[in-house]
Amino acid sequence: MPRIMHPVDMAWTSNVEAAFETFGNRGRSEIIRYLEGNRPVPRGDIVEAVSSSEASVAEHLIALEKTGAVVVDIVQGRRHGRSPRYTLDEARIKELLGAQQDYLLNRQLSLPEAAEQNPDPGNQ
Repeated sequence: MPRIMHPVDMAWTSNVEAAFETFGNRGRSEIIRYLEGNRPVPRGDIVEAVSSSEASVAEHLIALEKTGAVVVDIVQGRRHGRSPRYTLDEARIKELLGAQQDYLLNRQLSLPEAAEQNPDPGNQ
């Protein structure tokens, strides 16, 4: 299977990467929508509320936690045998949405395009 290449683009920041990781999946979007009105929530409640399996919800919650969109009340290494509760970080959601919107609607030149339009005078 071919690898997806990421072009060199100064506008592609870590927040833009996290935004696409967070919002680029329907299952994650369902979880975000559910958590918006219900918090803090154990994983079992999330599984019942969204149209995904337990394993899928667990995977999505890990990804959402990694991007900072979801906060968990028990640190990752101490969850065995416990029921962590998940909460939406609204400030982080807004930050990621802003980064994604800025990336999509306020296009900045990528490095190769910027070099073509603004050649280095030392290389002439």
